Amino acid sequence: MKKFLAFFTATLLLFAGVFLIYWKYVRPSEYMVFVESFGHGVVTVDSKNTVGTDEKYRVACENGQELTLNINPERTDSAYYNLKKLIVNGIDVTDDVNMLQYKVTANKKLNVLAFFKKGKRPEGYKTEEAASNVDKPSIDRYADNKYIGSYAAYDIKDPCIFYDEKSEYYYCFGSDNVVIKSKDLLNWSSRTTYFPTPEDAVSNTVMSFSAFDSVKSWGKEHGYGEDETYSDENQDRTPLSPEIIYRKGTYYLYFSLSKTADANESAIFCVTTDDLAKAIETKEWKDAGLVISTCGRHAGSEIVEDETSGEKRKHSFKASYDNANAVHPAVISTENGLFMIYGGSYGREKISGELYIVELSTKNGLLKAASPVNSKGDVVSTLHGSSRFQAGTLIAEPGRIPALSKNDGSLLSGADIVYNKETGYYYLFLTYGVQESNYNIRVARAKSPEGPYTDFSGADMADFGKSGRNNQYTKGLMLAAGYNFLSSSNGGVSYTDIGRASIGSPCIIKTSGGKWFMGSQSQLYYKLDSVITTGAAQAQANALTDVYPFPSLEVRELKWTTDGWPVACPETYSGTAASTKIKQSALYGNWDTIVFDSMGDSESYKAVERNTSQTVTILEKAVITEKDIAKGRKLSTEGTLTKADGCYTVVIDSVKYNIYPMAVWDFELDEGTVVFTGYSDDGTAIWGKKNFSDALGINTTTFYHVLSMCDEAVQSEYAEKMQKISGNPSQTDIDAMTGELVETVLSQMTK
Repeated sequence: MKKFLAFFTATLLLFAGVFLIYWKYVRPSEYMVFVESFGHGVVTVDSKNTVGTDEKYRVACENGQELTLNINPERTDSAYYNLKKLIVNGIDVTDDVNMLQYKVTANKKLNVLAFFKKGKRPEGYKTEEAASNVDKPSIDRYADNKYIGSYAAYDIKDPCIFYDEKSEYYYCFGSDNVVIKSKDLLNWSSRTTYFPTPEDAVSNTVMSFSAFDSVKSWGKEHGYGEDETYSDENQDRTPLSPEIIYRKGTYYLYFSLSKTADANESAIFCVTTDDLAKAIETKEWKDAGLVISTCGRHAGSEIVEDETSGEKRKHSFKASYDNANAVHPAVISTENGLFMIYGGSYGREKISGELYIVELSTKNGLLKAASPVNSKGDVVSTLHGSSRFQAGTLIAEPGRIPALSKNDGSLLSGADIVYNKETGYYYLFLTYGVQESNYNIRVARAKSPEGPYTDFSGADMADFGKSGRNNQYTKGLMLAAGYNFLSSSNGGVSYTDIGRASIGSPCIIKTSGGKWFMGSQSQLYYKLDSVITTGAAQAQANALTDVYPFPSLEVRELKWTTDGWPVACPETYSGTAASTKIKQSALYGNWDTIVFDSMGDSESYKAVERNTSQTVTILEKAVITEKDIAKGRKLSTEGTLTKADGCYTVVIDSVKYNIYPMAVWDFELDEGTVVFTGYSDDGTAIWGKKNFSDALGINTTTFYHVLSMCDEAVQSEYAEKMQKISGNPSQTDIDAMTGELVETVLSQMTK
């Protein structure tokens, strides 16, 4: 018994010893550190776990871990705030804060409290004269039932913007029978309809099938009766993706109808008028007729009656589809004739969703009857469901990837076509992705309206096979996609905290003054109240407790590069053209930068909904990114700016980009700012917004990253400089000191 007790005691002591060793030296000791912020400011722990005004949270960390607290004052429309007190474990450590950073060792009792006070704008806050000279947009404050600004014109899907010289208005037509108008592409009127609406409609956006004979005839052919009740089941019978052109005294309005949302039983129609403003007011249009129709049905079964015996039996049938979907028309008038592109897919069953182009008659705007074949030799007909139907000339196709599904971003739709006389190219703007999540806009070009359309690398948009590319993420020069400028938020609760998603359905216009613009829809996020209003201020007031996405109209200015490609301005249009008179010195500093990468994972083929930004510090002789800091990379001279042919070249994360800077109005921050847009050598788009924030954590992290590469003497020298400005350093102070350190490091590297 004694031996057993001795053995048992020894074993117990052994296990206890092992457990103590594990507990003290092996087990990760995690504690929940309490962080709280009061006033108008933001505290982050190691560039994550953000806490804002009057908020608190706990962050897990290991005992003894060194934490970096970044204290970021907030700026609002009317005031600027700075740090008043930072208290750690009951001790005021405000005087120990360097460059709005404080380092502390974590323990289970660690409590952090930050207090902010109202102050003045720091000296040197504005680093570029061009930004301060940008005029504030003149936005009319309409009544509650009207909407503010092109960046917030509510519920406009598949926009088509057209300038009517007779009424001197820009009209924006959208799906679901919606039209708005504007004098300046900024302030838009309240919504109205362009077609009559039946009294018994589920909503005022459902189109009456008895309005036009061509629609009525198509409706009967596809199983709709004149007196059929309008119900949720048939709510897809709304005018989709309108397109309007003016030719020789006549306005031609094209629109599509689709019987169901998951098949290609669709058609494109044309109506006309000689007075656009009057037609919108009276809802009176002339029926030009059916342009083209496609048909398809899913696999299934039906009960049929035998003609001879009268017996009923079950008949099964296979899925059958035309090789096109008659939706999303876009028409272009050229010296060689009138052409229409169309196509797109809802991503169900076997609908291809390809884009086609057909030639129209210059006499009536319908399919060209005099020539049954197009220039490619394809027979074109409005007949469908048989071998006689040919869709036209294929100009673009969606991704050919495994397991095509609605959510993988491989879908293709929402296209537009324009001709730029200065470059001599036709440009195909098109949308990949899904409206609810990952729409993105791309562009390709051709010397003929019928193609072939090739992208930035020369790959044919209509042929994945020959290019060796099987997924859509490698196609087209991307112009815009979902994004979030993380560091450029105003610190309050607004849509900038979430960003924009699903930028798609482009429409391109050129003004009489020679300016190019791109209208598009995007998903903005606001709380839905009984009265929906828009704008960042209203979003903050609503606090975004319950948010729902809805598509809204945005207008962006387009610039053309020296090699003939369009690039889009990151900020929406403010009513005045973007200024390109930017000095090279204005590019030095911190940029909130978004790279629109391949938009997808090569294995899962899932598209990215919103591209988030990283802070990039551009200095005279070096470029430093968040990735450089995270990986501890040494400085490289690759990143220095060079200028040629009106654009700048800069290397970011080992990739060379051609960027075009401009001064514009920043709607998120309600002030002038400097932005850039451009692309890499392989056609990857990039946007940047100059970060004029007082001192965001990543910027001070950049400073410390460079300082760590210096010798002890330099570190001691700059420790004294930090003490003089640590209370509320300006962005200019940080940039200047970082630039000095870069000079020191590079000079040591070259010795």
